[in-house]
Amino acid sequence: MDGPGERRQRRRQPARLAPIDAKSCDLGLEFQVNTDFDAKIFVQGSTEGSLPEEFLVKPENRLIAKNPAGTVIVDEALCGNCTDIYDDQVSIVLPLATAPLLRDEKSMELVLKLSGKDDDCSFNIDCVTMRKALDWAAERRDALAEKQENNECTSPEGCFITTACCDVLGLDDDCFELRTLRRYRDDVLAKQPGGGALIARYYALAPGILARLRTAPDDPARSLLSVYARFVLPAALAARLGLNALAYRLYVRMLNELAGTDIATGARAEAPRPLQ
Repeated sequence: MDGPGERRQRRRQPARLAPIDAKSCDLGLEFQVNTDFDAKIFVQGSTEGSLPEEFLVKPENRLIAKNPAGTVIVDEALCGNCTDIYDDQVSIVLPLATAPLLRDEKSMELVLKLSGKDDDCSFNIDCVTMRKALDWAAERRDALAEKQENNECTSPEGCFITTACCDVLGLDDDCFELRTLRRYRDDVLAKQPGGGALIARYYALAPGILARLRTAPDDPARSLLSVYARFVLPAALAARLGLNALAYRLYVRMLNELAGTDIATGARAEAPRPLQ
């Protein structure tokens, strides 16, 4: 389990990116970056197909990063640093050479060049907006860490994951995270087909998940802080910015990981397996 300093360093802000030309690209991409500008992308396959490992590791598949002037800064094998692979998703750590672009430039273009495809998949990252979001999250993180160090936090007594994560940081019931996620639940998710069933499944799973977190062999409060940093705050930020699909994916990912089941089907979820 990470110590406080390591946990802070790993703060990441997620963003769901649309391809520059949606007609020529059927892939989805999520982008995460921390305050040291270490970044990772999650590439999702199309609805018609998956991203099998034997395809991803082909050397012809390329990851390209360009600066605003169109100059290529990075051009390397797509899976030069793939970490986890699902049936339809792979996570890729971006090369360190992209950090100066994320830190100093107005934008960065990511290009995925895939074997057998006539057209590339290009995505534009608004680095200015990204840095503003990172600054906001860092300020909130530091303020919450100070409250915890001053013993201003209360012990979580609620039966739901989000409430417990916020309680351990000393946040009240009307904090930004809870207000935003409740609004997302009531105004967005509940009105979607199948949304009510997903909400009900969360209520069924959450107490058991929380009970396990509270009896973790390591510090239970630290376990809750990790869930807050990885899922609760990023999902709330996504919902606040209107990135509803991203908020949904983060929340489902949290439940799948913590419960070890697929929240939509109840089937046992497969853990990601590392690429060899």
